[in-house]
Amino acid sequence: MAGHTGSWALAYPEIVTCANMFWWPAEGDIIAAEPGTGHLNPLNPKTYQVLKNVIRDTTTLFPEPFYHSGADEIVPGCWKTDPTIQKYLSNGGTLSQVLEKFINNTLPFIVSLNRTVVYWEDVLLSETVHVPSTILPKEHVVLQTWNNGHNNTKRIVSSGYRAIVSSSDFYYLDCGHGGFVGNNSIYDQQNGGDKDSGGSWCGPFKTWQTIYNYDIAYGLSEEEEKLVLGGEVALWTEQADSTVLDGRIWPRSSALAESLWSENRDEKGMKRYAEATDRLNEWRSRMVSRGIGAEPIQPLWSVRNPGMCNTVH
Repeated sequence: MAGHTGSWALAYPEIVTCANMFWWPAEGDIIAAEPGTGHLNPLNPKTYQVLKNVIRDTTTLFPEPFYHSGADEIVPGCWKTDPTIQKYLSNGGTLSQVLEKFINNTLPFIVSLNRTVVYWEDVLLSETVHVPSTILPKEHVVLQTWNNGHNNTKRIVSSGYRAIVSSSDFYYLDCGHGGFVGNNSIYDQQNGGDKDSGGSWCGPFKTWQTIYNYDIAYGLSEEEEKLVLGGEVALWTEQADSTVLDGRIWPRSSALAESLWSENRDEKGMKRYAEATDRLNEWRSRMVSRGIGAEPIQPLWSVRNPGMCNTVH
């Protein structure tokens, strides 16, 4: 919220801007980061009537102390399609102020339900639509980072915010499978120019080694490191459903678990590649025996002969 809410228009079309419009018009602004379209309208009072009911129901169902309120990928073109927002802008308002109204009408309510509010980093770091830190109290807000790797983690914690790391360069499990939009000329080439990205905006594919090796506190001071709550892999579902779910998640997510819970270095500070390989092979076998379709990370011969497929460096 407030972006990525086109589905809400099925029940409450009056509170959603640019719903069901073509996402990339031939003329004018793009209106969505990807199909389909729709942002909640922060200038419509009914938005908050509906939203507060949803928040109240959600926090009742889930007792966890955190509530993720989104706020990523606010696309200016979507809000600009709405007449009310157009009038607001013509009177000197800005889209960042529109987002600020949304935060001011929702954050205090979530906090009143004894929840810490998690936002995607965009709410503070976006170059186009963002709010000032003065309305994001550090004691009540956690920021989840997904862009620019260590740089954005540093920006968040150096500003005094707690951080959750979900770098798309390392922790996005859906990357590397090509894009899902049709009529895409990026594939119309004979030189293999998209081999590094796999036709995916966040490609290439994130191997378990890529995930395991990422140090989420790299470049941080000791005090800044204390503000990093942890990391989280993400599997977005544009091209993933129940038929591929197990293999996309496992055992790559297990590599993250070991890296964060047990760290990825031994007592000498060396990365534990070989040990991790053997442990993941064993864990993957256990998952398969329990009916979980986890992907293999080595040939069966390698699993039966631990260490024989290692390199010497």
